[in-house]
Amino acid sequence: MFATALQTDMVTAAPNSGTSVSMDSLDTMPGLVRDFVSGGTNGADLLREFMRHVARVARPYPDAYFTLGAKNNDAIDDLGNRAFSSCSAIEKGRFPFSGRTPFASYVEEQFDGRTIRYHSFYAKISIVREMLRDDYAHNLRRNPVLQWRAELYADIGTVLKAHCDATPQGRGVPPKWSKAGPGLRMIQPPEVTIARLQQLDSASLEDLVLEALITGGPQTQSQLTNLIESVKGTPSFDEPDAGSAEDHTADRMGVRAAVAAAWTNLQSEDQALLIALARGASYEELIETNPGLSNKVAVSRAVSRVGNDFLAVIIDAMGGSASPDATPRTLLEPIMAMLAELYPRDFPQR
Repeated sequence: MFATALQTDMVTAAPNSGTSVSMDSLDTMPGLVRDFVSGGTNGADLLREFMRHVARVARPYPDAYFTLGAKNNDAIDDLGNRAFSSCSAIEKGRFPFSGRTPFASYVEEQFDGRTIRYHSFYAKISIVREMLRDDYAHNLRRNPVLQWRAELYADIGTVLKAHCDATPQGRGVPPKWSKAGPGLRMIQPPEVTIARLQQLDSASLEDLVLEALITGGPQTQSQLTNLIESVKGTPSFDEPDAGSAEDHTADRMGVRAAVAAAWTNLQSEDQALLIALARGASYEELIETNPGLSNKVAVSRAVSRVGNDFLAVIIDAMGGSASPDATPRTLLEPIMAMLAELYPRDFPQR
């Protein structure tokens, strides 16, 4: 209900001014969330803060991660509004929400602004990043061209890491890649670079990438992907049959065996962490019972590490890889439910 009133006042990520300011004296996020949860006030200001951080998180993501496969102001606004609605109205089963909406969790756990932003925007399994991954998986399923482009992007990345040097461009901005060579070179515009690459008969992808960097100068991986696509051309694909959909569901017995094997391979402290999460332990309880976890961010990172390691063991045991639509939310929660079936004494039914 706040989206319409704010469409003309959406805030994008503020540029880095190069100055350091203490967040403690300026951080209004906890108060905004508390006011919104308790009485529905300051919703416009809270949404404005959401839009600012969503715009910052979205900066390095390409078109394929946004609604309808296009990254523009409308798509970023849509992402911010959906993230805000999810935090305010949708209960989450995973840590640290435990059947509560994110905003309610932030208030009940008395999160500081840094922890709120971590779970909302910047963690690997934050609300916003999960939505980006979900949109990406949806776009790949409905558009084979995006699937082909994603594979091209990954193959170019392999070439770059093997033969080229990366130059950082600043926080939140992808690096530019270059190919070292003797002497000075005159950098050509993109159209000249494309013409040069088209003259290379039967060139491998590695040859095309290296020649593009030599002729066109340093470029990001996304820029190289667009350039190589212009040279190679986008392949045509037949439209999938209506109503057909690929089933990514693995055999349940095989999954159960992999879950059991992964559980036995976990360290005892990691097992204890997962059991505590299943029992609904709060941040304070986890910190108190785990001397190595000194604060809430450390707890969140430990949970993310254990979850990622757990999933990696299962995927490896199944002899494959995660499907494009496999996110921590879609995989980890069913795994926790399966652990409750396999080890009912440790994982209580709630």
